[in-house]
Amino acid sequence: MKFKMYKYKNYFHRILILLVMVFAISCGDDIPTDYVPQNFVEGVLLVGEPIRDIKIIRTQPINAIYNYYKSHITDAEAIISGDGREFLLSFNFDTLRPGYFATDSNYFIKPNTFYSLEVRLKDGSVLTGETTTPLVSDWKMSPKNFIQYPLDTLKLSARDTIAWQKVAGYDYYMIAVVCLDTLEYGKYLASPREEKNRRTYKPFSGQNTYKDLSSTSFLPNNETSVVWTTFKWFGKHEVVVYTPDWNFTRWFVQNVSSSSLNPLYSSIEGGVGVFGSASVLRDTSVLLKNQP
Repeated sequence: MKFKMYKYKNYFHRILILLVMVFAISCGDDIPTDYVPQNFVEGVLLVGEPIRDIKIIRTQPINAIYNYYKSHITDAEAIISGDGREFLLSFNFDTLRPGYFATDSNYFIKPNTFYSLEVRLKDGSVLTGETTTPLVSDWKMSPKNFIQYPLDTLKLSARDTIAWQKVAGYDYYMIAVVCLDTLEYGKYLASPREEKNRRTYKPFSGQNTYKDLSSTSFLPNNETSVVWTTFKWFGKHEVVVYTPDWNFTRWFVQNVSSSSLNPLYSSIEGGVGVFGSASVLRDTSVLLKNQP
């Protein structure tokens, strides 16, 4: 009899706990389903290059299937002013590179020049931003024509170095390494031959990491040794050093440190996003395989 009473009490306690949990859940707040979209701008002017790739986007709810192309606002009125001129932007409907481009493709962004952006949307919203482009740096030690990936992958020693001149007033730089050809390899060698390219081996790296052909790092100095883990492929690469303005700098920091939009990192009035600029240094180098 005592055993049966204990058994019944045990069941009673379990049912009571279950009822309390159900009551607590039912009294909680409803799951938030309301979503207020935000207008979003992402535009960076590069010194010496045309005005292009200005993204004007309306954010999408997280409980719906995301479609990058459909997020673009294609009917905005966008103008960039600077250098005593105004540049009308028009939307490029190419699905591989959607965004706003200047109708005057023969104009190239100048250094140490003030530019402003004004975007007017059909719903009456106005988004604005402004930037002053940095001066252009120059190489102190440019990338070598050929760089040998360490033969011993367990000892990735840092021996090759690149360096560039500091730009007055700028303490932070960004360096990007972009594979220019994932297919061919032998055609870029000093003695060309028929040989296909392949990926570098990096343990614990997923297959999708190789789909992005570039790697970008943030540096608080104007010199760096070659970081082997930034390379995803062998073969011909472009090395790009950016001198970013403050708008571009804090936007990049947000992208690598946060998964959500922080208004403190935004430089757009009337919305969120970035309108910034950077000067660039470019060169190419061939990363040699450590084995055939």
